Amino acid sequence: MLYRTMEIDELVDLKDADRAIIDLMENNNAHLKLIGLKKHQILEPHMSHTDVCLYVTEGEIEIIFGNDDNCTCQACGCSMPDETDKDTKKYKVKKGQMFFFEKNVTHTIEALKDSSFLAVKI
Repeated sequence: MLYRTMEIDELVDLKDADRAIIDLMENNNAHLKLIGLKKHQILEPHMSHTDVCLYVTEGEIEIIFGNDDNCTCQACGCSMPDETDKDTKKYKVKKGQMFFFEKNVTHTIEALKDSSFLAVKI
């Protein structure tokens, strides 16, 4: 077994990229990822097949659940959920906060500031 201490700030480097996704651990259906996003960058709509816990280590993110068939960004077709859709739910999570949600739910994540967060999938 590997034992080591890591500084999260040293792992996420967004100087030359808009996003960074680092797989820290993976075991069967469990995953631990460190994700960094520059301000206004988006993780496109996706679904996790396991329950998820997000822990924001820096910045602030918004998690959007809703009808991903309605794109608000007509120019790029990014499939951001339509904010006028009554089924769209948005949650802001800032540094030091955790957010939990269940598996099999389509969601989008947007960085409201330069941000990094741990995604724990169990």
